[in-house]
Amino acid sequence: MPELPPSIRPIIAFLNTVDVEEGTDVFNEGSAALADWLVEQGLCPSLPAVTASDLQAAIDLRRGLRGLALANTGEQPDLDDVRAAQVVLASLPFTIRLPADANSTRTGPVLATDSGGSVSGALGQIAAAYLAASVRGEWSRVRRCPAHDCAWVFWDASKNASRRWCSMRVCGNRTKVRAFAERQGSQPG
Repeated sequence: MPELPPSIRPIIAFLNTVDVEEGTDVFNEGSAALADWLVEQGLCPSLPAVTASDLQAAIDLRRGLRGLALANTGEQPDLDDVRAAQVVLASLPFTIRLPADANSTRTGPVLATDSGGSVSGALGQIAAAYLAASVRGEWSRVRRCPAHDCAWVFWDASKNASRRWCSMRVCGNRTKVRAFAERQGSQPG
Protein backbone atom coordinates (compact mmCIF):
# COMPACT_ATOMS: atom_id res chain seq x y z
CA MET A 1 0.00 0.00 0.00
CA PRO A 2 1.62 3.33 -1.04
CA GLU A 3 2.20 5.67 1.86
CA LEU A 4 1.40 9.35 1.67
CA PRO A 5 4.50 11.01 0.17
CA PRO A 6 5.76 13.93 2.30
CA SER A 7 5.50 16.18 -0.77
CA ILE A 8 1.70 15.62 -0.86
CA ARG A 9 1.08 16.51 2.81
CA PRO A 10 1.04 20.31 2.28
CA ILE A 11 -1.42 19.95 -0.60
CA ILE A 12 -3.85 17.85 1.43
CA ALA A 13 -3.48 20.16 4.43
CA PHE A 14 -4.22 23.15 2.17
CA LEU A 15 -7.27 21.47 0.62
CA ASN A 16 -8.61 20.50 4.04
CA THR A 17 -8.53 24.04 5.43
CA VAL A 18 -12.24 23.87 4.70
CA ASP A 19 -14.20 21.22 6.60
CA VAL A 20 -17.70 20.75 5.16
CA GLU A 21 -18.82 18.34 7.87
CA GLU A 22 -17.80 20.70 10.68
CA GLY A 23 -18.84 23.81 8.75
CA THR A 24 -15.48 25.49 9.24
CA ASP A 25 -13.09 27.29 6.90
CA VAL A 26 -9.74 28.49 8.21
CA PHE A 27 -9.59 31.20 5.56
CA ASN A 28 -13.02 32.60 6.46
CA GLU A 29 -11.36 33.78 9.66
CA GLY A 30 -9.49 36.37 7.58
CA SER A 31 -6.03 37.40 6.46
CA ALA A 32 -4.39 36.75 9.83
CA ALA A 33 -5.64 33.14 9.78
CA LEU A 34 -4.11 32.60 6.33
CA ALA A 35 -0.80 34.12 7.49
CA ASP A 36 -0.78 31.89 10.59
CA TRP A 37 -1.60 28.79 8.53
CA LEU A 38 1.21 29.50 6.04
CA VAL A 39 3.74 29.78 8.88
CA GLU A 40 2.40 26.67 10.66
CA GLN A 41 2.81 24.68 7.44
CA GLY A 42 6.36 25.94 6.89
CA LEU A 43 5.42 27.70 3.66
CA CYS A 44 6.50 31.10 5.02
CA PRO A 45 9.35 31.63 7.51
CA SER A 46 7.52 34.46 9.28
CA LEU A 47 4.08 36.02 9.19
CA PRO A 48 3.55 37.47 5.73
CA ALA A 49 1.53 40.57 4.97
CA VAL A 50 -1.75 39.25 3.56
CA THR A 51 -3.99 41.41 1.41
CA ALA A 52 -7.62 40.78 0.59
CA SER A 53 -6.55 39.71 -2.92
CA ASP A 54 -4.02 37.25 -1.42
CA LEU A 55 -6.79 35.73 0.69
CA GLN A 56 -9.06 35.45 -2.35
CA ALA A 57 -6.23 33.87 -4.37
CA ALA A 58 -5.75 31.21 -1.67
CA ILE A 59 -9.48 30.48 -1.63
CA ASP A 60 -9.68 30.31 -5.44
CA LEU A 61 -6.63 28.04 -5.73
CA ARG A 62 -8.05 25.77 -3.05
CA ARG A 63 -11.47 25.63 -4.78
CA GLY A 64 -9.93 24.59 -8.08
CA LEU A 65 -7.61 21.97 -6.63
CA ARG A 66 -10.45 20.54 -4.51
CA GLY A 67 -12.46 20.26 -7.72
CA LEU A 68 -9.63 18.37 -9.40
CA ALA A 69 -9.36 16.07 -6.37
CA LEU A 70 -13.10 15.37 -6.72
CA ALA A 71 -12.54 14.55 -10.40
CA ASN A 72 -10.16 11.81 -9.22
CA THR A 73 -13.21 9.97 -7.86
CA GLY A 74 -14.97 10.19 -11.22
CA GLU A 75 -17.16 13.18 -10.33
CA GLN A 76 -17.41 16.30 -12.46
CA PRO A 77 -15.57 19.29 -10.95
CA ASP A 78 -17.12 22.75 -10.98
CA LEU A 79 -15.52 24.36 -14.04
CA ASP A 80 -15.84 27.85 -12.53
CA ASP A 81 -13.73 26.69 -9.60
CA VAL A 82 -11.08 25.26 -11.93
CA ARG A 83 -11.06 28.50 -13.98
CA ALA A 84 -10.67 30.58 -10.81
CA ALA A 85 -7.65 28.48 -9.82
CA GLN A 86 -6.20 28.88 -13.32
CA VAL A 87 -6.34 32.66 -12.94
CA VAL A 88 -4.41 32.36 -9.67
CA LEU A 89 -1.84 30.03 -11.23
CA ALA A 90 -1.25 32.50 -14.05
CA SER A 91 -0.33 35.16 -11.49
CA LEU A 92 2.15 33.14 -9.40
CA PRO A 93 5.94 33.59 -9.68
CA PHE A 94 7.54 30.46 -11.10
CA THR A 95 10.97 29.73 -12.52
CA ILE A 96 12.47 26.56 -13.92
CA ARG A 97 15.71 25.58 -12.25
CA LEU A 98 18.21 23.13 -13.63
CA PRO A 99 20.26 20.76 -11.44
CA ALA A 100 22.90 22.77 -9.59
CA ASP A 101 25.86 20.58 -10.54
CA ALA A 102 26.88 17.19 -11.86
CA ASN A 103 26.64 15.70 -8.34
CA SER A 104 23.01 16.73 -7.94
CA THR A 105 20.51 13.95 -7.24
CA ARG A 106 17.97 15.70 -9.46
CA THR A 107 18.00 14.46 -13.01
CA GLY A 108 15.92 17.18 -14.61
CA PRO A 109 14.53 20.64 -14.23
CA VAL A 110 12.44 21.65 -11.23
CA LEU A 111 9.65 24.21 -11.10
CA ALA A 112 10.67 26.59 -8.33
CA THR A 113 8.88 29.46 -6.65
CA ASP A 114 9.80 32.51 -4.63
CA SER A 115 10.58 31.30 -1.14
CA GLY A 116 11.04 34.78 0.29
CA GLY A 117 8.01 34.50 2.53
CA SER A 118 5.32 36.10 0.39
CA VAL A 119 1.81 34.71 0.08
CA SER A 120 2.21 34.33 -3.68
CA GLY A 121 5.45 32.43 -3.09
CA ALA A 122 3.71 30.12 -0.62
CA LEU A 123 0.80 29.51 -3.00
CA GLY A 124 3.40 28.90 -5.70
CA GLN A 125 4.94 26.18 -3.54
CA ILE A 126 1.55 24.48 -3.28
CA ALA A 127 1.03 24.80 -7.04
CA ALA A 128 4.53 23.44 -7.73
CA ALA A 129 3.82 20.48 -5.42
CA TYR A 130 0.58 19.85 -7.34
CA LEU A 131 2.47 19.91 -10.65
CA ALA A 132 5.18 17.59 -9.34
CA ALA A 133 2.56 15.18 -7.99
CA SER A 134 0.83 15.21 -11.37
CA VAL A 135 4.07 14.52 -13.25
CA ARG A 136 4.97 11.67 -10.88
CA GLY A 137 1.47 10.15 -11.25
CA GLU A 138 0.66 10.71 -7.58
CA TRP A 139 -2.07 13.32 -8.00
CA SER A 140 -4.62 10.69 -9.07
CA ARG A 141 -4.44 9.29 -5.51
CA VAL A 142 -5.46 12.65 -4.00
CA ARG A 143 -9.21 12.34 -3.75
CA ARG A 144 -12.08 14.40 -2.42
CA CYS A 145 -14.84 12.41 -0.80
CA PRO A 146 -17.88 12.69 -3.09
CA ALA A 147 -20.28 12.73 -0.10
CA HIS A 148 -21.66 16.29 -0.17
CA ASP A 149 -21.90 16.41 3.61
CA CYS A 150 -18.21 15.47 3.94
CA ALA A 151 -15.99 16.47 0.97
CA TRP A 152 -12.82 15.64 2.94
CA VAL A 153 -9.65 15.37 0.85
CA PHE A 154 -7.62 12.21 1.45
CA TRP A 155 -4.79 10.10 0.05
CA ASP A 156 -5.92 6.87 -1.60
CA ALA A 157 -3.47 4.34 -0.21
CA SER A 158 -5.35 1.32 -1.56
CA LYS A 159 -3.29 -1.15 -3.53
CA ASN A 160 -5.21 -0.69 -6.78
CA ALA A 161 -5.96 3.06 -6.28
CA SER A 162 -9.72 2.45 -6.29
CA ARG A 163 -10.81 4.04 -3.03
CA ARG A 164 -13.76 6.39 -3.49
CA TRP A 165 -14.79 7.45 0.02
CA CYS A 166 -12.70 9.01 2.76
CA SER A 167 -14.12 6.27 4.99
CA MET A 168 -16.17 3.35 3.75
CA ARG A 169 -17.48 2.85 7.30
CA VAL A 170 -18.85 6.41 7.47
CA CYS A 171 -19.39 8.13 4.12
CA GLY A 172 -19.58 5.01 1.98
CA ASN A 173 -22.02 3.38 4.39
CA ARG A 174 -24.19 6.53 4.64
CA THR A 175 -24.45 6.64 0.86
CA LYS A 176 -25.38 2.96 0.63
CA VAL A 177 -28.00 3.35 3.37
CA ARG A 178 -29.52 6.40 1.61
CA ALA A 179 -29.60 4.59 -1.72
CA PHE A 180 -31.26 1.56 -0.08
CA ALA A 181 -33.85 3.78 1.64
CA GLU A 182 -34.61 5.55 -1.66
CA ARG A 183 -35.08 2.22 -3.42
CA GLN A 184 -37.38 0.99 -0.64
CA GLY A 185 -39.41 4.21 -0.71
CA SER A 186 -39.88 4.09 -4.47
CA GLN A 187 -41.12 0.51 -4.54
CA PRO A 188 -44.88 0.00 -4.83
CA GLY A 189 -46.38 -0.93 -1.49
